[in-house]
Amino acid sequence: MNKILSLVLLSLFIQILCEFKIYDGSRLKELSYYPDENYNASIPVSMENFDQEMISYYSWFASYGYCEDLMVPLFCCKDYINFFTEKWTIVSESSTDKFYVYNYILWRSDEYKKYIIAFPGTNEILELLKEAVNIELVDYGGDNGFKVVNYFKQVAFELKNLIFSEKVLQDIEEHPGYQIVATGHSLGASIATIILYEAVRNLYIDPTINEPALITFGQPRIGNEEFVIDFNKKIKNVIRVARDGDIVVSLPYSLIKNPYRHLGGLILVNKDMTSMTYCPKDIGEDYEDEECQKSTSLIFNYHTYYFNPDTKLSMRCY
Repeated sequence: MNKILSLVLLSLFIQILCEFKIYDGSRLKELSYYPDENYNASIPVSMENFDQEMISYYSWFASYGYCEDLMVPLFCCKDYINFFTEKWTIVSESSTDKFYVYNYILWRSDEYKKYIIAFPGTNEILELLKEAVNIELVDYGGDNGFKVVNYFKQVAFELKNLIFSEKVLQDIEEHPGYQIVATGHSLGASIATIILYEAVRNLYIDPTINEPALITFGQPRIGNEEFVIDFNKKIKNVIRVARDGDIVVSLPYSLIKNPYRHLGGLILVNKDMTSMTYCPKDIGEDYEDEECQKSTSLIFNYHTYYFNPDTKLSMRCY
């Protein structure tokens, strides 16, 4: 039943996606949110410290995750973002063509004492189709009952050895106390979640030193309740930004005893992106407060635009 529902929704997505425009690189600066270079990004990412400015700032990193080598030359994005070259150093960037040229990028800022790793969302219609037929929950590993969406796990596990290479682990070791922030939009939000979980689970990073944080935009449900509970135990700093009307945040879904669950840490932004509500709950489902109940719309712009009216996550430049 859940696959049938997903395929029906997918057909609607395709109709909308076919209307997307491809933007020339010269328009990237004009159409995208340009962060204040004086923003104090040394502030730790946490539920205690978040505000509108912080969320706007990290939305750019999530958007930048779409700047792919091979499909989208990284230089077409870098030319318009001075603060990346001035305050952030690219530690590692790579891609795999196993998943329609899926990539990641990892930065470090010695001024802000942070690492940020970003992942893009779905890039192609064919990839969207593959996601739709691989949304079943599969064992994460072991006999603990943890389950995640099959496609999310496939992509994350394909990338994790590239991300946590000997070079990267050495770099992290040489910069103790730097906070590690994972971010992404849509599919990228789910990959960021699993990658950060793997980093803590496999002791690639020390959660007591690196203060791992997750800040996502338009994230679909990722796994079952057991996985969400364990994630919340291992990683305390979770900011899951959802825009009212975003249909992707309501997926995957099953009409019969829905097993899919959201992480907590919900920041619900209204449709006009003029206000936001913090909804403190470990498992992000069934909110009683009216301010935390999200509506669903078939207008896909509620998924592609986040927080700042001029910020389009899934921006392309050629």
